[in-house]
Amino acid sequence: MTARADAAAETGRRVVAAAKALFMERDYEDVTLADVAADADVTVQTVIRRFKSKEGLATVVADEIGSDIRSSREVSRPGDVAEAIHLLVASFEAMGGMNWRLLRQGHRIPLIGERLRLARAAHRAWIEACFAPLLPRRGAARERRILSLFVATDFYAWKLLRLDLGLPPAEVERVMCEMAKAITGTSRGAAVDGEASVRRGGAARGRA
Repeated sequence: MTARADAAAETGRRVVAAAKALFMERDYEDVTLADVAADADVTVQTVIRRFKSKEGLATVVADEIGSDIRSSREVSRPGDVAEAIHLLVASFEAMGGMNWRLLRQGHRIPLIGERLRLARAAHRAWIEACFAPLLPRRGAARERRILSLFVATDFYAWKLLRLDLGLPPAEVERVMCEMAKAITGTSRGAAVDGEASVRRGGAARGRA
């Protein structure tokens, strides 16, 4: 029984690995269960018996990829902007092609549209964790800073710099890091809190 269970688990891992490789290279519609079965060296019926459908298999693959992404972007020191951006850009370098294909398909494939919604929520959670010491504690100021960081660190920012403008990865990392530091007030000479700067300016005008 143990040997049979181990064999079944290994078959499942082979199928998921084969599907993951195919989804990384092709659009969702261009990946068939027959392709997956051939690459995993199993029958289509084996794939269907274990994962029920292509959507079921894609969901398992998406969960695994999501876990990989979260692990690859986990910072050791919250508030370290350079580390956060370095990990982020490395992740985009590895997943950029797939990300762009998913974004182009999200409007017509409900499964992908839902996974993109979850990915955006996960990216916001990443921002809140990585930049925690640099965020206002509450209120509109906190929300504005999170949204600003979202724009500066979103996949579209990487795509514009890397794919559209053709910058090398190191320069993309430098630009995104400078944007994030400017937003969080950690660049040289920047105010730590924009709202505090406004209040100080107002107080000075009042004394004048």
